[in-house]
Amino acid sequence: MAREKRTRIQLYFDIISAIIQEEDISPTRIQFKCNTSYDKLMKYLQEMEKREIIAKNGSIGVTDKGKKFHTDYSKINDLISEISKTITEE
Repeated sequence: MAREKRTRIQLYFDIISAIIQEEDISPTRIQFKCNTSYDKLMKYLQEMEKREIIAKNGSIGVTDKGKKFHTDYSKINDLISEISKTITEE
């Protein structure tokens, strides 16, 4: 079964989730947790650092802005799931 293509924002969320789950995580480990190619991951990590969502100071960490994004995106996903569940029950 083919997996749906993720949006850039979904991939950002997956990357931040991987970083939050493991302290001192390597790019290769993030790649496996997010199920993406290494080249694509490196491109996204650069974008995320430029947007100040993550910081790379020897290790990869999530900034306050990145943590807020993660929290807000989680809430939106929860709301969508709740609404979808309600709709399918009707």
